[in-house]
Amino acid sequence: MATNLHWVKQAFERDVHITENGVEVGQLHRALLERDVNASLYTTRLRFDVTGFLINTVNIHDLAAADRIVGTIKFYFGKRAELTLDTGTVYTWKRHNILMRQWNMIREGATDTDDKEVVNYSLTRLFFTQEGDIQADLPSPEVDIVILAGLFIRNYFQRRRRTAAGAVAFGA
Repeated sequence: MATNLHWVKQAFERDVHITENGVEVGQLHRALLERDVNASLYTTRLRFDVTGFLINTVNIHDLAAADRIVGTIKFYFGKRAELTLDTGTVYTWKRHNILMRQWNMIREGATDTDDKEVVNYSLTRLFFTQEGDIQADLPSPEVDIVILAGLFIRNYFQRRRRTAAGAVAFGA
């Protein structure tokens, strides 16, 4: 069963809203001076706990299951990230271009030919509002975690890009 969602992030806001057929079904929220992000999609409630200084790792906590860690995200050089769930399933985050207008979560197989794109994201408008679509083809209970992780990773890289641009602009 395919899932089709829409996401919106207004200018100057820290929240991303996720809708299905015009009805809000989830969101990502980052408090003002926090690195951690709270996220929800349908009945799934997660906290992305960012740790580390130069090289960050993210523990994903399931808030509905006594804050149990259900996965981790590791970031690599070159805007690469890898999501490993507690089941052992590994997903790779991959962008299609430098502007990050399209990106995917790819379930890793035993070989490269066994890899499968399971969640596709697109950025369709980028002026004062960023918004796009999400198509997921993952008949699994972990689909909500993978969808939220893909959006989190994209926003993480966007924040890092803006921080670096600000440091350059101020001559740091």
